[in-house]
Amino acid sequence: MSNLPLDKTILDKTSTTTETEPKPDSNLRFHLAGIIFLGIIMLYLLDSATEDEILSISSLLDIGEQEYDYFMANVDSIHYQSNGRADYRFQAQHVTHYPNPEYSDIDQPSFLIYREDNTNWQINSVSGRVDMDPDRNQERLVLNENVIINGVTADGTQVNIYTDTLTIYPEEKSLHSDSDVLFESDGMISSSTGFNADLNTNVIQQLANGKIEYDN
Repeated sequence: MSNLPLDKTILDKTSTTTETEPKPDSNLRFHLAGIIFLGIIMLYLLDSATEDEILSISSLLDIGEQEYDYFMANVDSIHYQSNGRADYRFQAQHVTHYPNPEYSDIDQPSFLIYREDNTNWQINSVSGRVDMDPDRNQERLVLNENVIINGVTADGTQVNIYTDTLTIYPEEKSLHSDSDVLFESDGMISSSTGFNADLNTNVIQQLANGKIEYDN
């Protein structure tokens, strides 16, 4: 064990450090300069990348997404009730199916719901998706972009409905939307935020901010 006084030991160590190591401020400035230089190089490379190179990078980033296992074109399917009566008809320009988790993406879907009183509800949109609702344990159809609904209400009034998103439960023949909705019928225009519809009874319920305008 050293017999040197504590203050002498500290002095010797400080003196040695001063002679053999560079100043901390110099090291810090050197590292910062290197980081800035590398950053400039990265910005130059990203700015000078061609469109093909950018697409290649994007395709590499998409590797983790699952691939479809099949697709269908010009789909036209009719679902029947147990008594043989047509229940609803589903049409689409393209259907792309993914296995895990299971769902299908749809292009240009069209959904026609038949009623026993011979009135029908026609629903069209730009795109959509079919999957299973785990809470209800039944199939659902979610439509997006320019959703248009044509049908007849319980009092026999022809109505057109426009919205951006719509959820359909084919088994229940029910509709739901949380988006802004516009309703048009003879002599009336109405709007609301969200609506529910039971197509078994042809009853429509506006959810919030309902407004009605009548033509003179």
